[in-house]
Amino acid sequence: MFITLSINAQNDVDVLRYSQTMVGGTARSIGFGGAVGSLGADFSSLNVNPAGIGLYKKSELNITPTFYFSRLNTSLNGFNNTDNKDNFNLNSYGLVSVHDLKAKKGLKYVQFGIGVNRTNNFNHYYHITNENNENSLMTDYQIQAYGKSPSDLDPFSTYLAWDNYLLDTTKLNNGTWRYTSPLTNGGAYQELKNTTWGSMNEMNITVGSSISDILYLGGSVGFPFVRYFEEYEYTETDFADTIPDFEKFILDKKLETHGSGINFKLGMIFRPTGFLRFGIAFHSPTWLNLNDDYSSQITRLWEDGNKTKTASPQGHYSYEMTTPMKLIGSATFTLARFIMLSGDMEYINYSDGRLNSHDYGFYDENAEVRDKYQATMNIRTGAEIRLRPLSFRAGLAHYGSPFANDLNDGSFWVVSAGLGYRDRIVFVDLGVSYTLKNEDYYLYNQELINPASVEYNNVRIALTMGYKF
Repeated sequence: MFITLSINAQNDVDVLRYSQTMVGGTARSIGFGGAVGSLGADFSSLNVNPAGIGLYKKSELNITPTFYFSRLNTSLNGFNNTDNKDNFNLNSYGLVSVHDLKAKKGLKYVQFGIGVNRTNNFNHYYHITNENNENSLMTDYQIQAYGKSPSDLDPFSTYLAWDNYLLDTTKLNNGTWRYTSPLTNGGAYQELKNTTWGSMNEMNITVGSSISDILYLGGSVGFPFVRYFEEYEYTETDFADTIPDFEKFILDKKLETHGSGINFKLGMIFRPTGFLRFGIAFHSPTWLNLNDDYSSQITRLWEDGNKTKTASPQGHYSYEMTTPMKLIGSATFTLARFIMLSGDMEYINYSDGRLNSHDYGFYDENAEVRDKYQATMNIRTGAEIRLRPLSFRAGLAHYGSPFANDLNDGSFWVVSAGLGYRDRIVFVDLGVSYTLKNEDYYLYNQELINPASVEYNNVRIALTMGYKF
């Protein structure tokens, strides 16, 4: 997130949050770098290319418990912090049913699959500190409040500051409202503690088939569902005792988002020879219906020990979001029947994301999406060595930056490895991935303050257990 988070508003940050997904799911796909577009016969592949279901020859039931470890390193003006947040979840679970048509040529099998894959994990903890002798969050609030009467101030931000005398009102000769603040020139120790959790998962209902074991076709209907939670605590403290009648203020915000939606996927895998497969898949935009509940409050501690507090009303808003479509091309090559190499190239244009509502057009917010984001390519590669009954896997993926004009970085790498055991009835896979990403984060108005550098170090450890029948 390259700008300060407006926790009670629906904006371009939300569009990116729900558009930028990853290949999760089974331990095999994680160990394989997510390069499963033409791999097939893996439950995660149904979320990438539904034609992969056509490579199943036996019915299957699987489940994938996963440990997720998030470590964030932040740095701002020489102040460094490291914090962790861990999570246990079910990354994937599903059923594939295979129906043998007993045909020697042509349409030989029909497959049906249903289950859930996790596409995003929101478990993070930010801790950013800074000493600022130039400005304050209140400086930003002065800019936001300029020209507005106190009764027109935002009840979730600037009004709370005004009601706690962190903003004072003056009126210019021309009648324009102007605001001053004891914190205008800085002098405060700034601290942000921001905790997020929740996930984005998708239930897929997939149907596929194979024609003469050469052409595999599949289609699916996806039902994504979102749970996102955020608790935000921002503090400014008069560390040098230079601000009259002021000790500190604390801004607390809470956001809870729930939603669901629908999308469609079509895919094809072509196998001209026994050792080579090509795949192509189309993902429609995802149409989400989202509901936000949010609130905020400011607590001020005065120099004489008194405390005042102003709380916002409880906010609620329902709106729609359309995330961009995807196009995925893939290839898998098998060497000497026991070495498999695979790669996916995924195209997505983040600037196509949109917000909408029955009572608000989101014209400015959608313009921000068009200006700040761009089209990019995500590249995933994987390798597997099969020494039956064991398999050894490794993967490397690069997700391109969604930000246009070098506004931020936002690209990231995923390195992975895995191990699997399979016999004719049961299988167990272990997959481990490590994600490294760097982004800039602004505590508030980017024209007033330097960005904090945020380094993400995320580890997933997944164990898939499956039964074939």
